Amino acid sequence: MLILASVGSWLPFAIVALFIIFFSVIFTLRYQQKRHRDYAVTLVCSVSLIIALLTSSLLPTDVMLVSFMKYPNGTYKEWTVNQTTRDHIQKYVEVGYYVLYGLVILMAFLINPFLFFYYEEKQEEEGQTAKRIHSAAKWTVGFIIFLIILIILGVFVPQLATLPSINSTSEWDNVKYLIDHFDGSRVEDSISFTIFTLSLIGFFLLTVYTGYGSIACPLSLIRGKRSARLQQATIEEQRAELQNQIRVLKLRYPRHVPMPAREKRKLAELEQQDAALCVNEESIITVRESFFFKCRYIYRPIQMIVGLLLFCFAILIFISLLLSNINKLMHFVSFKQIFAQGNQTLPNPIDLVLTWTGKYYPISYIFLSGLMIYIIFTSLYGLQQIGIWYFWIQMYRFSRGRTKPQAILMLCSLLMFIVVAINVFVYLLIPQYAIYGDQYYSSTSTNGTIVVKSCTQFVTTDDCQMTVMGRIILRFFYKVWFFGAIYFCLSWVYLVMFVVSFFWKLVRNRESNIQEYTVEALLEAGGEDEDDPLIG
Repeated sequence: MLILASVGSWLPFAIVALFIIFFSVIFTLRYQQKRHRDYAVTLVCSVSLIIALLTSSLLPTDVMLVSFMKYPNGTYKEWTVNQTTRDHIQKYVEVGYYVLYGLVILMAFLINPFLFFYYEEKQEEEGQTAKRIHSAAKWTVGFIIFLIILIILGVFVPQLATLPSINSTSEWDNVKYLIDHFDGSRVEDSISFTIFTLSLIGFFLLTVYTGYGSIACPLSLIRGKRSARLQQATIEEQRAELQNQIRVLKLRYPRHVPMPAREKRKLAELEQQDAALCVNEESIITVRESFFFKCRYIYRPIQMIVGLLLFCFAILIFISLLLSNINKLMHFVSFKQIFAQGNQTLPNPIDLVLTWTGKYYPISYIFLSGLMIYIIFTSLYGLQQIGIWYFWIQMYRFSRGRTKPQAILMLCSLLMFIVVAINVFVYLLIPQYAIYGDQYYSSTSTNGTIVVKSCTQFVTTDDCQMTVMGRIILRFFYKVWFFGAIYFCLSWVYLVMFVVSFFWKLVRNRESNIQEYTVEALLEAGGEDEDDPLIG
């Protein structure tokens, strides 16, 4: 029975793992420059995404394992009656988490930075491989020093936490029942501190990119693209006007008449603008002549239906997180306890849906996995649409088939940080289900009858089995409480970003049918149009 339960829990994870490998490789190949593809970048980016996505996909398996341990009447199944057996089952999940987190640290602080700076030096020192390696290694040492600092802080900072005394009668007592023991090893504390520091960076990125993408993506599907015919007509009008200005300027200065420097600069700017518009015109013509575009009347209704479903899903996430945060404020005692407060008063829609679907395997697993996939894909959409900015300067622009090696490395690194933060985001979104799944426990009422209740964070009983991720999060946040407080504050930033993005997306023009070239993008690409236009 134990073997069958293990297979039933890990088989979906194996299927998801195969999909993750396929997605990571295809995604990297799709976004890289087509004519200047580098296999080292492909390998590193694919591995980075695979590791991060596998770390995130462990959570549904973790939740399903603890849910499988009990019957709906609150009693443990025959193969999990022994606590040692339950601990043995969860030990594999815990080892999986820490191995994957260790690989995330390796990629984030060593492999990715080295390769990124190696390609940053390529433009300036073409052909000087040894010098580029030396320069990239120097920059990577800075990341290694930062990692060492985090490891040292992780050894000592959690040990400075003030835990409640045995006779404590404060609200801290409720937290004691959430964790089997607080005294994890210092190695475990150090790894947790490093990972949650990365997760904190990822959570900030999540508030920006996912907060925008989670609502902008479904709205884009609903609203659709701009009219390709009108877009082509606009480009043609702009080109005609530019060509007229160029012709007038050239007629003003025949060949035997020298042209002033200011007029030469103006002529060069006009010709560059015309070249960019020429590329855009060719792209929009290609789009209009494509078979996919001619089938738009067939797929457009489906696109709108999918957009409406995703919009409802986005609103469900927003409402669940909002109610969860309001609930924490209603029962606020101090920021030291804010991380451990679940759905004490207000209902949580996603929590309720997952708990109800838990009766019908594997619907709850599919729903939770779908939730995490939605967050990842909308994060990717946000990254593609917003790009990477340094104050008001756009550092990198992500486009299909045009992304440079250092840009694709940056994209995968940021997406890796976001994915690592998803486990904490899911905990804040659905605290009850993320910790206990759809477990129940039985208790005796005052009149002697047996009552079956759902396991929650506010149940002072040892008859509920916590998920591994729930135990890791609660134990660490219990020791280093300000991490939980920062995550809680950032979750409000996510909600604000969601609302702002909703109204921003409504007032903006619909998206273009192509990835439009500007003069700057054309100069950066060296005048090569090496990608297929986006068709939608």
